[in-house]
Amino acid sequence: IQETIVYSKTLPLDIALFHIAAPYPGTPFFYEVVENNWFRAGTKWEEVDMDQSTVLDYGDLSAERLEYWQKRATREWSFRPGPMFTFAKSLNTWDGFKSAVSVGVQTLKFVAS
Repeated sequence: IQETIVYSKTLPLDIALFHIAAPYPGTPFFYEVVENNWFRAGTKWEEVDMDQSTVLDYGDLSAERLEYWQKRATREWSFRPGPMFTFAKSLNTWDGFKSAVSVGVQTLKFVAS
């Protein structure tokens, strides 16, 4: 995970999103998760929202640790001079300003939660 964060900061990107792999039913990853017993205890598919949390516990990486690393990656990538400069450049029009404020608020809420 740390290598991925370091690598992401070397790429010439305007935006980076860090997601936890989602084991959707019917996919090869789903069957791997079932085979290795990586689902969190008590997982109920009707309550799962893959955009809000994870259903995985990878042995030494609990769901909470996965979410911690996801937020840390977002913080480390976003709050650097390059991405901040790109963010500031988008403030030169009213639409750009509104969009940048929306993205900024969403990012801050995510990393603070």
